[in-house]
Amino acid sequence: MKSSKLLSLLVAGLLVSSLAVGSAAAVDSSPEELPEESEVGTEYEATFELTNLFDEFEQWTLNGETELTNVTWTVVQYDQAGNQVDQTSTDGQEFNEDINIDDGTSRIEVQITGTTPEIGNLSYDPEERFTAANFTQVREGGTQQDIATHDAHHYTADSKEARNAIDDASTIVEGSGDSEAESSLQSAISAYEAGNFDNAISLANRAEDEATQTQTRQSFLLYGAAAVVVLLLLGGGYYLYKSRQQGPSRLR
Repeated sequence: MKSSKLLSLLVAGLLVSSLAVGSAAAVDSSPEELPEESEVGTEYEATFELTNLFDEFEQWTLNGETELTNVTWTVVQYDQAGNQVDQTSTDGQEFNEDINIDDGTSRIEVQITGTTPEIGNLSYDPEERFTAANFTQVREGGTQQDIATHDAHHYTADSKEARNAIDDASTIVEGSGDSEAESSLQSAISAYEAGNFDNAISLANRAEDEATQTQTRQSFLLYGAAAVVVLLLLGGGYYLYKSRQQGPSRLR
């Protein structure tokens, strides 16, 4: 009985291992330059390095996609000595580049420039992000493996102002224990996600004020309680002092 269970566990482990190996792409992609955020409509530029190109296949196609607009890709191939093997430039939101070990290529540098796209759906948490570059290894016959997806936060001037107001309010509201402040904060987030940024800022400021007032009241209560304790201690001490001053005979 124990041996059959052990065999089942071993088989399951082998299956999990084979799935993990089969789904992982050997090619590595790392950003050399990747801005974490960008304003909608402004120029965005990023650079990536791809290595371990031929761990699995000696010939394949690199596919790149992006959500940027007005895009130009520049793909440069280098040999092991760092000498340039090939360079191509492509316009558009997608490119394909043939990679062949016979060319002497050892690593690839991909640079992308374009315009930061509009925000499709507003979301406070998680924040709105766009795909700066998605790389895929494509084999002859259509088989493909994902290499990596690199993304970044995008915003407008109004959305950033509203987000900052909500962030500031969250810091104050968190831990205040004020249900009204928490409700106002959630309303601010809802207004933000509906695109009502002025309303979101107003509600965030209200939440911050409500939480601050609660903390002030709590501080007064705490100080008041501390003052009462001090007065009681002083009173008790004074009574004890006076009792001792009266002497033992008067205590009988």
